[in-house]
This record gives sequence, C-alpha cells and structure tokens, in this order.
Amino acid sequence: MSQSQNLEQSIAEALRGRGQIVRSGPTETVAAPDPKQQKAARAPKRLANVCDAIAAEIQETGQTVVNIANTIAAESEALAELLHKHGTEIEARIEAFMSMSDRVKDRMRAAHDDMLSTSGSGPSLAPQAEPGDDENPQV
Repeated sequence: MSQSQNLEQSIAEALRGRGQIVRSGPTETVAAPDPKQQKAARAPKRLANVCDAIAAEIQETGQTVVNIANTIAAESEALAELLHKHGTEIEARIEAFMSMSDRVKDRMRAAHDDMLSTSGSGPSLAPQAEPGDDENPQV
C-alpha cells in the first residue's frame, strides 16, 4: 500500500514540476473557486483512474499470456506423446524393412553365386524363347 502512495506522490511531484498540478498548501476559502484550481484538484483523481485502468489492462494481458502459454504447453505435450508413439512404430517398421532387405540381398547373392557356379559364366541378357512360344505369340 505504501508503494502505491509513494508512486502517487512521485507522479504528483512530477506533474507539479511541469506546472500541471498546483502545489498544495494553505488556501483561503473563496466564494468562487478558480477553474484552474478545480482542474488541478481533479487531476490526481483522473490520474489515479487512468493508472487503475492501465493496471487492470496489464493484469488482463498477463492472464492472457498465461492462458496462451498453458495452451501451447498442452499442445506440445500432446504432440510429444504422438511423436513418441509413432516414432516407436516408425522405428519398428524401419527395422522390419532392413531385415527384409537383408534377407532379399542374401537370397539374391546366393542365387547369383549359384548361377555362376553351375554355368561357368553369367546368363545371357538376350530373351530366350521357350518351347511353346512359336505357336502362341503374346501381343
């Protein structure tokens, strides 16, 4: 509470230094108050109202930031969970694919080695006709 009073006093002193607020002091009672004095008397109240409005706006902005941060945190957590779940599935599929490709590679190497050992040379690259191909040509 004393901090807000100190702040109000500091603001009031700054305004007095600029000539916007009349210094408080002993005053005489006058039948018709000066319009400048009335305006000066209302200035601290208006300033306090403006400060209250700004403070409320700052609090509201802070709460909005916290709400957005909480939303981002929740979404991040959900995305991390999905990535963990799908990452495990992707890893399993990649391992299965690598295992299958190793088996295919081994079988192709064995077939190639078998062909080279039985014929002594590699197979001909030209298409070879089978015994029934002359009768039924395929179109």
